Amino acid sequence: MKAVLLFASTMTVMSGAIIAPALPGISRHFPDQPQVLIQLILTIPALMITLFSPLMGYLADRFGRKKLLLTMLFIYGFAGVSGFFIDRVDLLLSSRALMGIAVAGILSISTTLVGDYFDSAERARFLGLQSSCMALGGVIFINLGGILSDWSWRGPFLLYLTGVLLLPYAWAMLKEPRIQSTTNTGVTDAPVKVDVGRTALGYFIAMISMAMFYMFPAQLPFLLSQQGQISGMAIGIALSMSALTASIVAFGYGYYKPFLSVMTIYVLGFLLSAAGFLIVGFTNSYAMAIVGAAISGFGLGAFMPNTTTWLMRITPQRVRGRVFGGFTSTFFFGQFISPVVVASAMIWLDSLRSVFIAMALICCLFAITLTILSKTTLQADSQL
Repeated sequence: MKAVLLFASTMTVMSGAIIAPALPGISRHFPDQPQVLIQLILTIPALMITLFSPLMGYLADRFGRKKLLLTMLFIYGFAGVSGFFIDRVDLLLSSRALMGIAVAGILSISTTLVGDYFDSAERARFLGLQSSCMALGGVIFINLGGILSDWSWRGPFLLYLTGVLLLPYAWAMLKEPRIQSTTNTGVTDAPVKVDVGRTALGYFIAMISMAMFYMFPAQLPFLLSQQGQISGMAIGIALSMSALTASIVAFGYGYYKPFLSVMTIYVLGFLLSAAGFLIVGFTNSYAMAIVGAAISGFGLGAFMPNTTTWLMRITPQRVRGRVFGGFTSTFFFGQFISPVVVASAMIWLDSLRSVFIAMALICCLFAITLTILSKTTLQADSQL
């Protein structure tokens, strides 16, 4: 059961990470297409996740988790691998969009099942392990994608077949949680209060952190390519460093969380992210770009387990699917808007390096804002 949830979670990261090293190759194959459109091939699944995650959360609460998850795994595999055969940008974007709908279901349901299956400290440890596996999966699949992209830009799309391969094991191991029973209509129909303010803040931080994290797979390949000819494998190694350090921080979340508050983890995360963005923005060295990506990964790695743990704590169990459907939506909306925001910023800034520096300043601003909130309106979340 745990293995299914962990691997399903890594597949959500695979939706983008696998083809990130192939972006320069895709751009060369479609030379008449603008760069931002090629980047949307990477991030269009995130738009569909944004649009469909609330619906998936509702369906999971209404009709149950298991059947919906199995259906989404099937769609994920076949929509993802279809990119290997497509030779038109519009069809490629369409297949990626369909895969994004599947990812919306996979991540919403798998995260909700963590809340259903585990309690308290075990849940915090598993959420950290889940986030770690997502980031570590990014390391593995980015490098596999880099190797396959050196063969052909189509090669990385073959890795999406893992969604179909996981189906039999998921069908055998997963059980429908007991909380789906609606025999006690009095309890089921009782009104449920959601802390809208704190939930909205959690959503916003999830969106911002994902937009920052995806600057590396969406922008770093082009930044490195400006320094000269570079192989897909070398790009994959550079991209995987932020994912590797993020996985380390996420894996340890359950161990350092008892000593740090929710707000403290956020503040430290933004500060580390700022340091990494500054290094990438100022350096002309491939090696230092890797160092900057790694430092940012240390900062961003704790954001997902920190936010999911926080939301688990403040969300009533019966509406958890809907709340985490919204979480998934905003989380991946950040991924989708990342290249769009960068393209817009390039109108005002003179280079991509300046965008990384500007992002570092924004991280510092968020750290200051959350420090103030932790002393005032969010003081309760500043306790151990």
